[in-house]
Amino acid sequence: MDGPNMTDNGPRLIGRKEAAAYCNITPTAFSGWVRTHIMPPAIPGTRKWDKKAIDAKLDEISGLAGNDNNPVDEFEKWEREKRQVVDRPSDSLSEWREKKEKRRAKYQPRMGLDAKHERVLLFMAERPDCDTPGMIPGAGPAVIQHLVTVGALKHAPGDRYELTDEGRLEVVRIRKWWNLAP
Repeated sequence: MDGPNMTDNGPRLIGRKEAAAYCNITPTAFSGWVRTHIMPPAIPGTRKWDKKAIDAKLDEISGLAGNDNNPVDEFEKWEREKRQVVDRPSDSLSEWREKKEKRRAKYQPRMGLDAKHERVLLFMAERPDCDTPGMIPGAGPAVIQHLVTVGALKHAPGDRYELTDEGRLEVVRIRKWWNLAP
């Protein structure tokens, strides 16, 4: 009995559902095969598969490719392998993650504050009118003194405190750092 490519006179380019039916698998399974490079990707810029490319890949998987009855075109093989490397989504994801980590490193907080100190600093940045320890949640004398010691706050007249320029920069870094968190 002839295979599906010998007796099928339908169109050469087919969609995902037709390609899955052509391989006698579900569309979900076909998508998984494409993702894992068992099947060739869609023709670039389309959502169509070439039946001949599917046949060639099935021949390759079955061990039929390369024998005298079905010679392999080296250029087509090279082109298919090159396209798979370019279209591999895991490479794009790892590149994206790498770029994100570089951006994140740029904004890494520099004062070495723990979460409690960061919360106090952020609260003071968002509410400049709250400038005494009694007005700031979680800001006891030890917390305020530590923020003064690291240079994030400075003592103002009375029992008031305000952010230094370096403290404002640290607030920006903390916010960016949190926004870029993995």
